[in-house]
Amino acid sequence: MFERDHGAITRVIDAERAEQVPGAWRLENVRTYDATMNMVMHQDEMTALRGVEPTRFTLARVDPDERDFIALGQAIEQLHAGGRPTEEARTGWWHKISGPLSTLLMPLLAATAAFGLARSGQVLLRACIGMALGFTYFVADNFSVALGNYGAYPPMLAAWAPFFLFLLIGEFVLIRQEE
Repeated sequence: MFERDHGAITRVIDAERAEQVPGAWRLENVRTYDATMNMVMHQDEMTALRGVEPTRFTLARVDPDERDFIALGQAIEQLHAGGRPTEEARTGWWHKISGPLSTLLMPLLAATAAFGLARSGQVLLRACIGMALGFTYFVADNFSVALGNYGAYPPMLAAWAPFFLFLLIGEFVLIRQEE
């Protein structure tokens, strides 16, 4: 907790754990920094936040990897209602759909090694191209998700752009090999 006086921090209270007790909160393993005395004090326990109900607390950050699809959607709504940024959570929500579809994309990218082997005889080159396409997909996917988390890309575009880009590349390579 930060206590301020005219915009300047006067005291910082950091607790390892907080538990609601009737009418207040019990803080455990408390470390208090008092800026006026420039001193850090330690307490095993203290009572604070009298009259503050749990509904007053809002989510500060949602990790999309820790929640299922439906719970993540509800957390996004709560973040949005609280005026918090939702880009990272929305990107993760969309990526929960597009990410597993990469298992369908990988055989298409590996098709460069599978087709045309008998005619060309360049087995090692084709295998390397297929592996490079798969590796490049995951690099592009992670880069795009990072940009979506940061807010540089819209969340839906960040989650789906690499998938559709490499789907088109895989189809192009497959059709091109047949010619």
